[in-house]
Amino acid sequence: MIENLKQIPLILLLFIFSVTLSENVNAQIISQYGDPKYIGKKSTTTLDSAKLRIAYSLNYIPDSLKPQQIFKDRKILLIGDKTNHFYSYYARLSDSALTADWDKGKSSSGLRSPSGVQIEGAQIYTYPATKERTVIEPIIALSTYKYQETIEHPQWKFSDDTCTILSYFCQKATARFRGRDWTVWFTMDIPIDAGPWKLCGLPGLILKASDSRGHYIFECIGIEQISQKKEPIIIRKAEYIDCTRTEYMKAQKQFYENYVNTLLAMGCNVVITDNNGKEIETLLTPNKKYEEKNVAWMKSVNIADKNRKIPYNSIELE
Repeated sequence: MIENLKQIPLILLLFIFSVTLSENVNAQIISQYGDPKYIGKKSTTTLDSAKLRIAYSLNYIPDSLKPQQIFKDRKILLIGDKTNHFYSYYARLSDSALTADWDKGKSSSGLRSPSGVQIEGAQIYTYPATKERTVIEPIIALSTYKYQETIEHPQWKFSDDTCTILSYFCQKATARFRGRDWTVWFTMDIPIDAGPWKLCGLPGLILKASDSRGHYIFECIGIEQISQKKEPIIIRKAEYIDCTRTEYMKAQKQFYENYVNTLLAMGCNVVITDNNGKEIETLLTPNKKYEEKNVAWMKSVNIADKNRKIPYNSIELE
C-alpha cells in the first residue's frame, strides 16, 4: 500500500503506544459513554482494518484569553482501505479498560489521564471513496452528538519551504479552513490524502499542522505500518444525538454561554459550592430520562461560575 514508508525505530513506537497512566487525584476521568450498556465488546461494530497507524501530539489552548493555559492530548489516525479513523489515544485506553472490566462482570470508572492531559474527544470517520465524513463529538458524556458532512478540501497554497519530520522530507502548504489560517507540512514519501483532524486534500500525508495563532498544534510523533497483526477500525453503538454540524456548533456554544442550565438540560444534577467547596444548593435536572434511569451525573460548580459565560476556543470558528 505504501512502498516508500520508512521504518521508524522500534523504541520510538514502544514509547508512543505504551503509556502508563498516573493515578493523580486531580486527573480527569476519561469516559465517553454515560450508559454502561455501551461499554462491552458487543456494543461495537468493525468498519475496516487499519494498515497504517499515525500518532500525533496535540497542544491546544481552550481559552483564547488565557494563552498560557495549554492542554495536551495524543491523537491516533488509523488508515484503512475504506475508512480512516481519528480519535484520542487516551480516551481509547479508557474505553478498552472499561470494556475489559465490563465483559468480566466488573464495574469500572475508567482510567485517569496523565497529568497535563485534557481529552479532546472528537472522533472522525472519513470515507474517501464516498467523500463523506462522520463526526462524533461529546459535549458531556451524557450528550454525545453525531453528524455527517461532505468532505471539504481546503484551498491549499503551496510554498517552496521544506523541512524534515521523523526523517521524512516535507513541503509546506497554507489555507484558510473553518475560520482559521492553517500551515501544514506534508510528505510525498507517504502518498496518502489524510492528516490530523479534518485537514486533507494534499498529495501526501500531513505530518504537522498549526493555526496562525498557535491555538491548535498537531505534530506527528510516530508512524507504524500494520502488516501481520490487523487493527480493527471500530465504531461504538450508542444513543448519539443525530444532528447537523451547524446544530452541533450551536449546542456547543450554548453549553459554554449558559453552562449550568445546559448541564441540567443534558441530564446532570448540579451542586453549587462556595470557594471552600461547601455545598450551597443542589439543582436537580428536569431531564426525566436520566433521573428515571438513575444515571444523572453530579457536577460541582463554583458560585462564581453559576451565571458566568465560560470562554471557549473551538477548533472550528465558522
